Amino acid sequence: MPQPEAAHTLRGLAYAVRVDEQLARLDVQLCFDGAAPPRLVYGARKAAAFLREPRVASPPSAARALEVRDGLIALPQLAPDSCIEYAIDVRAALAYDSLLLAYPGERAVMIGAELFLWRPPKRSAELRSELRFVLPEGVRVSTPWPQPPQRAGGYVLDERAFAYTGHLVLGQFEERAIAVPGGQLRATFMPGFAPAVVDALATWLERSGRAVAWPGAAFPVPEAQVILAPSSPSPSAIHFGHTGRSGGASIVLFVPTNVDASQLREDWIAIHEFSHLWHPFIRREDAWLSEGLATYLQEVLRVRAGLLPAELAWQRLYEGAALGRQTTRSLTEETRRMAFEPNYRTVYWAGAAIALLIDVELRRQSQGRTSLPVLLARLRAEPALFTRGSSARELLRALDELAGLRACESLALRYLEAELPDLTAAYAQLGITLAQGEARFQSAPLAWVREAIMQQAVAH
Repeated sequence: MPQPEAAHTLRGLAYAVRVDEQLARLDVQLCFDGAAPPRLVYGARKAAAFLREPRVASPPSAARALEVRDGLIALPQLAPDSCIEYAIDVRAALAYDSLLLAYPGERAVMIGAELFLWRPPKRSAELRSELRFVLPEGVRVSTPWPQPPQRAGGYVLDERAFAYTGHLVLGQFEERAIAVPGGQLRATFMPGFAPAVVDALATWLERSGRAVAWPGAAFPVPEAQVILAPSSPSPSAIHFGHTGRSGGASIVLFVPTNVDASQLREDWIAIHEFSHLWHPFIRREDAWLSEGLATYLQEVLRVRAGLLPAELAWQRLYEGAALGRQTTRSLTEETRRMAFEPNYRTVYWAGAAIALLIDVELRRQSQGRTSLPVLLARLRAEPALFTRGSSARELLRALDELAGLRACESLALRYLEAELPDLTAAYAQLGITLAQGEARFQSAPLAWVREAIMQQAVAH
């Protein structure tokens, strides 16, 4: 008798993740609702090195070891509604020295979701996925995923959980809910910070969240997980930041344990990472746009929030655009080489210069009725764009459509295969001169645009 058609369809995935007391190993059970896929794939290539003991767990009559081929788990001829098991060697991953895959702490570890979320290579839009943790006493978990009230201990995973990077903290940690306009930050402080530093960091996050809320009068997402990971003492305020989108905003900030409040007031990294939430995920080959938008916004939003003098922001934008002026390569090629060469500052600031030019052009053409930050805020109301990756051209076209103008795409394309942008002519129109490294303002045709861009909006 033939099986019902539903048995030949994969309807859902159910993960159960058991954490050991030493935070050294994860034992994962993955059960398929309906037909099992022919194989499972890793979320990140380097995660394959830490996979251990994959096997069929049920039905018991089919129990056997599974073969791993080219970093993939082969699942040949599994019965419908089968379950498999595999383990993840967290201790080995921590020794691998990849900050965003596994990061050690005192009594806690941070891991990337791609370390343990093995998944079908192709997933239908209707696929239902959920995950629950089995935790030893005294161990907690922080995740970027939503947890519906009716699912005690369980999390719902949508396609973003598989498509994008996200981070979890396992172990002992302090968590604070920090209110920001229109939402909240779930701040997870890994052990290692003194209580006074935790308080200073919480104040810094709240201040940064309020600054980033300006374009839409609310923080770009209702809730964001923010992980504060302690790093070695340093004269720098923040070592490094990263924004993930695995089913929810997942931001990691690596913070020296000796940071103080005065250093944090001068910092731009939290605002930069939060600013990424105003735009959809942009494919890595177009990182000049994603990083350029965040770099531009980090300057504008700090001025508007009273955290940075306008003169200094204009100076930083001009000097940043000049960083790559000696290159003979296009911005497209510079972006492509960013994975192999330390040229990220050239790419980030060239992208910021393009964002500035787009903002000026939007304001000029619309006579001040719209702007780049306002369009990005309106873009958040287009949820389809935030569930998949976009190319730079797709995003710029979407902004042009929202504005009802032809400004964003055509202006950006002017620079991708030619010389990197030079802000000299734009600054003349804006009435900005740089004398002895200081920006000075004077009357000019677009002086009103200059004032509108950096108008202080919030007193701090």
